[in-house]
Amino acid sequence: MAEIIMPKMGDAMTEGKVVRWYKKAGDAVKKGEPVLEIETDKVNLDLEAEQDGTLGDVAAEAGKMVEVGGVLATILGAGEKAQPKKVASVPAVEEAPARRAIDKKDSIKHSTGEYGEAIDMKAPRVDRTSATSNATPATGDNGRRRSSPLARKMARELGVSIEQVQGSGPGGRIVANDIKNFKPSAAAPQKAKAPSLPPVQQLETKEIPLTAMRRTIAKRLAESTGPIPHFYLTAEYDVTNLLSLREQINEIEGIKTSVNDFIVRAAALALRHHPNVNASWGDEAITQHGEIHIGIAVSTPEGLITPIVRDADQKSVTDISNEVRALADKAKNRKLTPNDYQGSTFTISNLGAWGIEQFTAIINPPNVAILAIGAASAQPVVIDRQVVIRDRMKVTMSCDHRVVDGALGAEYLRTLRSYIEQPVRLVL
Repeated sequence: MAEIIMPKMGDAMTEGKVVRWYKKAGDAVKKGEPVLEIETDKVNLDLEAEQDGTLGDVAAEAGKMVEVGGVLATILGAGEKAQPKKVASVPAVEEAPARRAIDKKDSIKHSTGEYGEAIDMKAPRVDRTSATSNATPATGDNGRRRSSPLARKMARELGVSIEQVQGSGPGGRIVANDIKNFKPSAAAPQKAKAPSLPPVQQLETKEIPLTAMRRTIAKRLAESTGPIPHFYLTAEYDVTNLLSLREQINEIEGIKTSVNDFIVRAAALALRHHPNVNASWGDEAITQHGEIHIGIAVSTPEGLITPIVRDADQKSVTDISNEVRALADKAKNRKLTPNDYQGSTFTISNLGAWGIEQFTAIINPPNVAILAIGAASAQPVVIDRQVVIRDRMKVTMSCDHRVVDGALGAEYLRTLRSYIEQPVRLVL
């Protein structure tokens, strides 16, 4: 007889939730066959049978929370009979053996705004209890003309309709020069459409059970805003050159990086100059880390999670972009492993794509700082006593005052300014 127990998926995990059973008591199972799905604070995964046999007593029904090491069910071998039903208690183990059934993953759309990045995961969880269906092919650009981000930006500012412009780029792609040289003839410039509202929802009173992820978020926020003395520093950066560099890299390399990819690298390189910000608070000592691992706040339907770009200071912007896409895909499918989301030394949260100009973020312990990135926008500024239009962006750093003093936080933001306002430093 073999036992299926709740595995320990990370140091902070103390319990998991049974989502559904694929088998019921008395069903035959084969080694390697998924038996049930569990939900931890970060991921959903399938637990597989480790031997051929028959599913015996089910100790935890769907929806039940079970402590790490707790028995979920038994698998009976040939000739074995089920024991009297009981709930067993097993001490927590370092990590119970459990293999994951590999699901075919859909490619994720990495959504980026003109000045910021947001990864919004809305994919439904895979349902093994229903028949599979063929995926609908992607529709590409939904019939819209292909154009570069800079061309679209210029078109908006000049009131030019993209549909009237003939593209000169590869495959007829509209580039900035096409907008600059466009001569309107017949049609008058169209006004930009007002943003549409989200659909009205049917209101109803209901209780939504807490997921393991939401429980963990609530616990960690209480651990952060209570014990950690926060203070906040806000700076405004000129990102005109950064946006131009991003446009050039995307057009020359034929890739799609986001502004956030540049900020991740800039923040990581700035931490090299200020190791006391790349630190953690402990009861007995402050730990300064020898590696720079940047956590990136990602929105999922069940809450916020922070997958990590490890050794971000040693990776190029394109490397960071590719890694963020891969992590976002895993987060969407709840396939992140503990190594993907544990061990950050600094965190970035970006709400620029939602049009949020400035906000404060709660520190992700044991980090001692988190950087909140707002949307960039074109603003009139005075340079050499002349009023010019420049793209500006506000950032706010939340600091743990037990480790980071005001002057230290200000020095870090000044160093970060050098990397963001002189972005060639990011590609040297």
